[in-house]
Amino acid sequence: MKSHTSLVAQQTRLSEWADMVRECQNRPQGMKIDEWCQLHDITKASYYWRLRKVREAYLKTADHTQTFVEVPSSAIQPVNMAAEYKIIALIRGRNNLTLEITEQASDSFLKTLLGVLGNAQ
Repeated sequence: MKSHTSLVAQQTRLSEWADMVRECQNRPQGMKIDEWCQLHDITKASYYWRLRKVREAYLKTADHTQTFVEVPSSAIQPVNMAAEYKIIALIRGRNNLTLEITEQASDSFLKTLLGVLGNAQ
């Protein structure tokens, strides 16, 4: 069992690492992670190790219950698609759910969508 002092030290490190990760994620657009790490005198491996530790700590404390919020149909506004978007497929589901697939939909999006729909209950 860890002593109170070591637990406080661990929490302090995690807090500092979380700040570091947040700062890196807010780095200027176009700056790569290796550039940010070099600028802050940290190896890329150390950054990813600390990122993993921060995520693990968060997952230990996070509430793991899934929450679903019902959205009243009156709050959902139909989207008017411009004439330039040609609908190439229509998927109808339960509860009046309709998905209109346009020609702009990428292959990777369609693959992901079909995977999600295949696992839906």
